[in-house]
Amino acid sequence: MLIALFNVLAPVFITVGLGYAWAKFKLDIDPAFISRIVINIGSPALVFHGLTTMSASTRDFATLAVIAAGMLVLFVAVNAVVLKSLGKPLQRWLHPLSFPNWGNLGLPICLFAYGEPGLTLALAFYAVGSVTQLTIGLIIASGEWRPALLMRMPMVYFIGAALAFLGTGTTPPLWLLNTTKLIGGMMIPLMLLSLGASLAQLHIGHVRESAGFVVYRFALGLGLAVAITGLLGLEGAARGVVIIQGAMPIAVLNYLLAARFNNMPSFVASLVLLSTLLTFVTIPVVLMFLL
Repeated sequence: MLIALFNVLAPVFITVGLGYAWAKFKLDIDPAFISRIVINIGSPALVFHGLTTMSASTRDFATLAVIAAGMLVLFVAVNAVVLKSLGKPLQRWLHPLSFPNWGNLGLPICLFAYGEPGLTLALAFYAVGSVTQLTIGLIIASGEWRPALLMRMPMVYFIGAALAFLGTGTTPPLWLLNTTKLIGGMMIPLMLLSLGASLAQLHIGHVRESAGFVVYRFALGLGLAVAITGLLGLEGAARGVVIIQGAMPIAVLNYLLAARFNNMPSFVASLVLLSTLLTFVTIPVVLMFLL
């Protein structure tokens, strides 16, 4: 069990550590640039290739996509009620507490825990989360209604193209599969390196206040995931992926948006850093429960 757990987590933690060390040694690395590459090129390619060559069933993928959307709705709803009861302004607080890291950490952990079927199912969460965060999440963070953002996301068109191939029962040409596999293959290591570099560059504040919200956010995500898998009777990789993604920390992109719109960036940085550090402690426990 311990060897299996080590084999899952070691590649993830080592790669994050390399990104952290790279940034600490003041070597050239720009997490914001890497994020743009990942969001606009790597992620769409990975999702397209994963959908058109999926090793999990289409039904399981669709089920997890619906679960991901439902979890985001519940995150927003529950957090809005909690924040209102505490007298916190929703525009500043709601966004960072509602959008988890289903990419940087969720994808590789699901891949190493459950292989290609795990990655395919985790992509359902990542696709839903990235599209939602960069549209609805951006609207919440900025306070402006900008529905045209959806039309500017490459992810939307790649998902549409993949669904067209699946719907017609046709296989994409080999050159397209090879291209998206090549480009998508760079995404997971880049995301982990970027996560490590981002953690090295964060300057935290309000540690005592943010620590309470980090514990609350972890309990909310894991509790919802366990409840949903139990209600739906999910088993195997599908159950594991939902619970792993439910246990994921607050996404680094929340900090980038907070800094862009000056929505308490120091506080959001502490949420991201502390929740990620907590995940390094809790995810081995979650995986021991699952594996």
